[in-house]
Amino acid sequence: MNFWRVNLLYTAWLAAGIGAAPAYAQVTVEAASLMTTPVYLLDGTKQVSQGTGFFFGIKNLNGVIDTVFLVTNYHVVTGHSPGSTLPRQGDRVVFYLHKDQNEPSDVKQVVLPLYSTAGTPLWEQSTEHLDADVILLPLPRAAFEGIAMFVFVDDHTRTDIRIRPTSGATLVGYPYGFSDTTNRLPVWKTGHVASEPQVDFQGKPAFLVDVSAFPGMSGSPVLAVANGVYEDEQGVMRSGHVVRLLGVFSAMPVMRSQTPGQSDISLQLGYVWKAALIADLAKAYRAR
Repeated sequence: MNFWRVNLLYTAWLAAGIGAAPAYAQVTVEAASLMTTPVYLLDGTKQVSQGTGFFFGIKNLNGVIDTVFLVTNYHVVTGHSPGSTLPRQGDRVVFYLHKDQNEPSDVKQVVLPLYSTAGTPLWEQSTEHLDADVILLPLPRAAFEGIAMFVFVDDHTRTDIRIRPTSGATLVGYPYGFSDTTNRLPVWKTGHVASEPQVDFQGKPAFLVDVSAFPGMSGSPVLAVANGVYEDEQGVMRSGHVVRLLGVFSAMPVMRSQTPGQSDISLQLGYVWKAALIADLAKAYRAR
């Protein structure tokens, strides 16, 4: 039995160019909501902090997903920024997998260690961009045994929707842990692209979004969503329902005040590490 099977509704959704679901598929929950999860950092049995993560899969030569990663921020799994020499704050993460698109409250809890017995991190991170606040934690195949799979794949990063400054950018996550806990569904918050998305901001594979985000949303997938008329990459106006994975949300920069007694200033801007970085890390992964 192939435990890495893709849910049929998801397959139809993707095969249609991430467009409108077939008439016979009575989909009531957006697939991206099921691809997103709260991520809890634990130190032993003690919860240390909470962030957001999402699932990203890579396919083998036969087009079958054979590896799935939990994507989140480096600081979500360590408690510190990349490059910090401070001691790690936790040793494992807890997150959830949805079992059925029509029963969102039915989830499977997964607990994964973050380090080997030798203390080596089990996640993947960029060796080229050491300050990239992105990690990919591979999931064991048994995690999806007997349940449906809801994951982003490389195709989601290349859907035909043009992204410009001021284009809408939606974060799917758990601000301060707040969400629909009854149905195990995240919150969608929308802002706008705030820098040139085709240019690496300050030479890093990232761009900015202007959005009201809060602690707990670190690690959220950042999406471009079109419902109705949208512009494609060639400048042609099209219509439909299109979703594109733009990257992973990281942090809100703060301007430090130079005036004694004056508070630091939040610009309400956030970093998004680009989806291409996620896809490249996933493709380069080799099981240890």
